[in-house]
Amino acid sequence: MLDGLDEEECLEEGGQATEKKMRLSMHQVKALEKNFDVGNKLEPERKVKLAEELGLQPRQVAIWFQNRRACWKTKVLEKDYAMLKANREKEPPRNCSDCLNSPSDNRQLSGDDCPSVVFN
Repeated sequence: MLDGLDEEECLEEGGQATEKKMRLSMHQVKALEKNFDVGNKLEPERKVKLAEELGLQPRQVAIWFQNRRACWKTKVLEKDYAMLKANREKEPPRNCSDCLNSPSDNRQLSGDDCPSVVFN
């Protein structure tokens, strides 16, 4: 173990060890998560300070935040989709005449644009 990090060897297809992959300790992950909750973007000074406190390279901290933002964005999109889907299921089905004669929308919709039409 190096500075609380677990080592894991990465293997090429041929089975040759090429480099050591460093895993973060639970303490490091918790500290990074706590900092992510404060703000999901890193200023350079904050990145360097956090890296020094955790015994990591600034690049490792930056990559961790980048990966965490990607996961966070995916979870937000999934949550939004689930909410939209639930709201959509609560609404009574609209018939096409509602779509074509809607006073709230000045444009005329074709049958292809109708949200109540489902194609399989």
